[in-house]
Parts: sequence; C-alpha cells; structure tokens
Amino acid sequence: MKKILLSLCISSCCFSQVFEKVPVLQNGDNSKRIVMAILGDGFTDAQQGDFITSAQNTVNYLFTKSPYTEYKNYFNAYAVKVISLESGVKHPGTATDVTEPLIPVSNPNNYFGSTFDFYYHRLIYSYTTNLVEQVLAANVPDYDITYILCNSPEYGGGGGTYAFASLNTAANELVVHELGHSFGDLADEYWDPNQQTEKINKTQNANPATIKWKNWVGLNGVGVYPHAESPTWFRPHESCEMRYLNQQFCSVCKEGIVEKIHSLVSPVDSYTPANNTSVDATANVTFTANEILPIPNTLINKWTLNGTVLGATGNSVTITPGQLNNGNNTLTLSVVDDSPLLKVDNHSTLHVTNVSWTLSKSTLGLSEVKAEERRFSIYPNPTDGEFYIHGKKDFAKDIQVELYDASGKKIPGKFEIRDSETIKVDIKNFPAGTYLLNVKENKNLIISQKIIRE
Repeated sequence: MKKILLSLCISSCCFSQVFEKVPVLQNGDNSKRIVMAILGDGFTDAQQGDFITSAQNTVNYLFTKSPYTEYKNYFNAYAVKVISLESGVKHPGTATDVTEPLIPVSNPNNYFGSTFDFYYHRLIYSYTTNLVEQVLAANVPDYDITYILCNSPEYGGGGGTYAFASLNTAANELVVHELGHSFGDLADEYWDPNQQTEKINKTQNANPATIKWKNWVGLNGVGVYPHAESPTWFRPHESCEMRYLNQQFCSVCKEGIVEKIHSLVSPVDSYTPANNTSVDATANVTFTANEILPIPNTLINKWTLNGTVLGATGNSVTITPGQLNNGNNTLTLSVVDDSPLLKVDNHSTLHVTNVSWTLSKSTLGLSEVKAEERRFSIYPNPTDGEFYIHGKKDFAKDIQVELYDASGKKIPGKFEIRDSETIKVDIKNFPAGTYLLNVKENKNLIISQKIIRE
C-alpha cells in the first residue's frame, strides 16, 4: 500500500530537514492505514501553532464529507511543522485572468515557494515541488495523500501531484476539492480548458448506455450533462463538489474516491492465530480477523473450510476437531465491501481480501498453523467477455480457474497467465448471466466470487 520514497530517502534525505511531526488523526498502524501528511508553507517558527490549528481543522472537516466520513477509520494523519523564514505566499502579480495586482505583490521567502498566479491568479502551486518530495521523504516517507496549507487569507488553491490550499475562509472546502484532484484523480466539473483528458467524472462519450458512469445514470441526480463551454465534453452532475464548493461529491466521484481507498488499504487489520502458531488440533480453535470497519459497517464476510462455505458471517469462527480432515485443512475468510456508495454488481473492479489458515490434523494433536493474507482485484466486472484477476503478490505456478453457472454446473472456460501477478479469463462464448469464479492455487481455494457476463 505504501508510497515509500526509497530513492528520495537515499538521495535527498541527507539534504532535507527533519521537522516536528504532530499526529492529528490516529486509527492504527501506518502500515495498515492510508497515511495523510499535511505540510505548511509560509508559516514562521512563531506561527506553527496557527498551522497546527489549521491542519487539525481541515482534517476534522474533511471527514465530515462523504465518502471520507464512512472510511475515517482507514486513515491516519500527521501535520509537519515546516518552518519558513518569512510569512505568506508569493504573489508576482503576473496573472492575465484578472487585472493585477489584485492583491499586493509580494515575494516572501517561504519554504516551498508556493505562489499565486500559477497560470491563473487564484491557482496556488509551486515551481519547486521537489522540495515537497524531500520533506515527505524525510518526515513521512510512508505517506499516501498530502496537501500543503499556504499561509495567506486570500482565496486560492491547486490540485496536481500535491494539493495546495490557502487559509481563506473557504480553506476547508478548498482542501476537500483539491484532494478530489490529487487523491481521487477527479476532474473539475466546471469547465477548465486546460483539463481536456478523460477522467472518472469527465468524458466525451454521451451515450447513457455505455458512458463510464452508466450504472448511476438516473440515480441521485446523475446524468449526462454537456459543458456549455465545450459541449463535446460531459460531466455526471450539475452541483458536485468538483464543480461548486459547499456541495457534496456526486455518486460518481464518491465511488471514485472509495475505489482509491480500496486500492490502497486492506480491510483486515490483523488476524489470529498468527502465522507459525501451534494449536491443539484435538480441541476447538477460534479464528479471528480484526477488521477496519467502515461507518456504518458494510463489510461482508464469507468463511470456507476446505472449499465448503460455512454459516458464519462475523469476523470470527470456531472450528471443531470433527470438522477437520486428516492431513492439511484450509480455512479461508473472504472480505468484500458491500457499500451503497458502490454499484457493486456493476462496479468496474471488485477488491477481495482473503485470509487463509492451513492446519494439519494429526494423531499427535498439535498442528502448526500457516496463515497468510492475500488481496486480489477482479476487473472488469461485469464483463463483456474477458476479465482479469490481479494479485497483490505472485501467483504460484499451479493455478486452476473454474467457472460455474447459476445451477452449479461447471462450465469450461479459457484462461492464461499474463504475468506472475495477472490471470486473464476468457468467457466470450458464455451466455449473459451470473457465474461463480473459483480460483485454486496448489489445490487450495483462494478466490470464490461472483462474475457477471453482460
């Protein structure tokens, strides 16, 4: 999950200053959370208290906005006290979209060089973002998401590799909007002639039946709306947070942000028994996964023992000796998120987290447990004939892919190993319908999920 800047740590950390780091949101170990870093620019040593207050306020506000609200437990956040020699944000007075100087021209010696007039007057960014990379590498190397708060009361912000926002009265909303770009990879839903690329929420396809957000059309105000300034481009909503401040994200943008969250972090925080634990195979053994719960909880658990689905749906199950075969047994917990923020049956990527325990029943009674967490992405689902299974680690050489129709009949399908982490499955000859996908590795079931053939 982590975006650890190893090369920067090696090449730049020795030149980068280590600043004081203040936790502003803590939900667990960084290795199991999305790590947010908040940096300040234009705050002197004497103004660091103001920066921490602003950082805390913006973090608190971000998690009042859906879908961050629902997934707050998945995040940690740290404010880094970056000290500038002088206070403020640069303003060269060179913007051409307003009559300059709209605000006084200034050139403070701030740490990151944040400046207004980055093409537009209100667009704040930096020409020296390598300094941002160096500070992150030295202070929060395991970050996943970051934004820079700029010490100016004037309205401004920007989104790109990093998000920038001023301390204007709209600062909270600026952070939410700009992170829509930097974290969610969303486009503005107002017209920007410099943003003419396909995005989650921007397209040149006007067909409601094939548009990328077709599953949401007609729901929650989602449609196919042309930009008046360029009617060959379309947005999904008329009043999304990516168009106007003080709105909510539309359903399409919410799903995009949730997709990013799912791609970065597992819903399983830890599990017991841990790997290489000895248990008494002649007594009941309880297996537990400690999950990172959305708010409200939308995780769906499925337990299987030696390929047979058990009745348990919670985060733990107790296995009796009578349920075990002589020799190796495999217990698997499969976790998926059934959030209403996703059109699950028609969501482009299904993220599956599996925890598997292997234990051997012997006459001696003692068994060494081997436990492993695996994460998979299955896409596209639904499919028009081909789909891919991508593992977060290499598959073993002994892989079997099985498909079953709604009646439980095994249907012959074709698959190929594209690379060590990816399997391609061909069901072009299958009729439309719902199928059960089972994937076995070294004869152990590692995936059992529903696939829709359109």
